[in-house]
Amino acid sequence: MRCRSRRSRSSRGSTVAPATDPCVDAHAHLVPPALVDAIERSSAKLPSVGVHRDDATVTLTLPGLGTPRPIPPVLLDRARSHAWMDDQGIDVQVVGVWADLFGYGLPAGEAAYWHRLLNDLLQEEAAASGRMVPLATLPLQDTALAISELERVLAAGYRGVTIGCSAGADELDADRLDELWAALAEHRVPVVMHPGFHAGDPRTRVYGMPNTLGRAYDTDVAVARLLYSGRLAGHPGLRILLMHGGGAVPYLWGRLQRNHALDPGGLADPATGIDALWFDSIVYRERALSYLLDFAGADRVLLGSDYPFPIMDPEPLRVVRDLDPAPDVRQRICSGNAHAFFGLPTPA
Repeated sequence: MRCRSRRSRSSRGSTVAPATDPCVDAHAHLVPPALVDAIERSSAKLPSVGVHRDDATVTLTLPGLGTPRPIPPVLLDRARSHAWMDDQGIDVQVVGVWADLFGYGLPAGEAAYWHRLLNDLLQEEAAASGRMVPLATLPLQDTALAISELERVLAAGYRGVTIGCSAGADELDADRLDELWAALAEHRVPVVMHPGFHAGDPRTRVYGMPNTLGRAYDTDVAVARLLYSGRLAGHPGLRILLMHGGGAVPYLWGRLQRNHALDPGGLADPATGIDALWFDSIVYRERALSYLLDFAGADRVLLGSDYPFPIMDPEPLRVVRDLDPAPDVRQRICSGNAHAFFGLPTPA
């Protein structure tokens, strides 16, 4: 199945005549290959960031990260990203850095420099690609610094930001972050909220469950807190894209609402914040995608892959093809919704 893209498709998918709407993968990752050398050159400004090299990989250590993991080499390889996109019939990728690099445990001064460095290098790499839309990161551990970096990256041409499901020692509904939420809403900045590998219940840290249950749990807790605190309802301009189909949020929606009904004076009604939420398509099965579309609406689901991690959907268009939605719904999932959410240029 083609996503009405202009690029040719390999024999792995069915053939559909090319059209004009570029196919957009709204959830992918890239680490600028220049980052490691830049860190080593800036060691005096980043004393809390460690670089450890061996023959095949590089591992970065940051405070508060937990057990560090080597940077997968494919994360540094833009050419491999392009080859995979061509194979899958994807024209454009929206890319954020690896969530392990959010650096919310860094001291404030280092955090400001760290995020400027990440954002400048990622923007350069995306510009060189010609097919990637970068997402900026923000130093959430300090609200004033986060707002300052937000203003800087918007002036530099960024179309959105990516954040974690918590802000270092604080949760996203913390009072100190309300000014940041207000700024994001005022400028209608697309926010991609990405869960962390080391988050969630400690019981999920075996059997590969950080990627199956841990990340979903991280999303669920963050979303519930934002809904019940009234943060989403209080800032009507907010637009937040949830990863991995929104975790369990769509399936637990009735339970979230029932909880509010038990304490309507103490909890904001989740229904008042739902309009802020969008969802990627990484649910792997057509029945799950069907439910997600029914829950969120066809205008709130964006194609995603989670490239290039092992847990990714290696053929993200397959689940759309297997569901076989109406052509207008397919167009929205694969192209239109990403253009609307991120404000991408309309194809000529």
